[in-house]
Amino acid sequence: MSSIQPLRPLLAALVLSLAGQAWAAETQSPAIALDAAQRTPLVAVAGAGQRLVAVGDHGVVVLSDDGDAWRQARSVPVDGLLTAVSFVDDRQGWAVGHGGVLLHSEDGGETWALQQRLDDKPVLLSVWFENARHGIVVGAYGYAAQTEDGGRSWRRLAVTAEGDDFHLNHIFAGSNGGLFIAAEQGHAYRSLDRGATWQALDTGASGSLWSGSGLRDGRLLLAGMSGRVLLGDRLGEHWQALDSGSHEAITAVAQLADGRVALVGNGGLVALSDASLARFAAARREDRLNLSALAPRADGHLLLFGPAGVITQ
Repeated sequence: MSSIQPLRPLLAALVLSLAGQAWAAETQSPAIALDAAQRTPLVAVAGAGQRLVAVGDHGVVVLSDDGDAWRQARSVPVDGLLTAVSFVDDRQGWAVGHGGVLLHSEDGGETWALQQRLDDKPVLLSVWFENARHGIVVGAYGYAAQTEDGGRSWRRLAVTAEGDDFHLNHIFAGSNGGLFIAAEQGHAYRSLDRGATWQALDTGASGSLWSGSGLRDGRLLLAGMSGRVLLGDRLGEHWQALDSGSHEAITAVAQLADGRVALVGNGGLVALSDASLARFAAARREDRLNLSALAPRADGHLLLFGPAGVITQ
């Protein structure tokens, strides 16, 4: 069982720097206002209607309605690492972070309230909400929990086999209504009952999987260490390895409006598939930044997120 270190390098470094009492002290203070918050380390991004909301270190949340002009959220009650964000519409959203922190916004990310600090203060790595009431968070050492009341109360979920404590890196929905989790050491999990029960999937991979996505045609993508990309059927029963064109770790995937898939990862990796997903054209940015998230723009360009904040590709 490995440590938190194999996670996205930016996220791992930030998580490990915020251990113990240092984090407890930080979360008592609100995020400070910055002159250029969009240039600070950002870890994850989500759409809130037409708006983009990105989160990162020191409680930073930034918003953009056009992908060009960015502003910092007016109020965030914690000054710690935020690792993931999810919106169900243009108003209701949740963000999670280290120390079991769960934040809630009712105004499209402009302001946030501390809704919960979950028991045992887990390192939360991903959050998914189906609607304004039902959501799931996952994190390090097999942590998973579910809410049916919009985040006011949570109950633990059993995802991994007893005795396993693989990091659960990313939860996402397939187009058929199934839920999937990309996890450590090639593990992946599926739920066909809205998260109540989970089954392990045989991906055939051994390296950790950091991200996944449900494609519009119903198929699934998983991506992770060593440039690994796996294409699965609708239920995740069968997987085939795709050539990503790189051996860098892939940290995030997204499908574009035309059906192609974009990948980002370590060392400035940016890769784009053809329409059939048969081939990826991979390139490395000159800055070699370890990228952690991406968002497609309406004009076909990409917004990238990482240690330098928001970058237009």
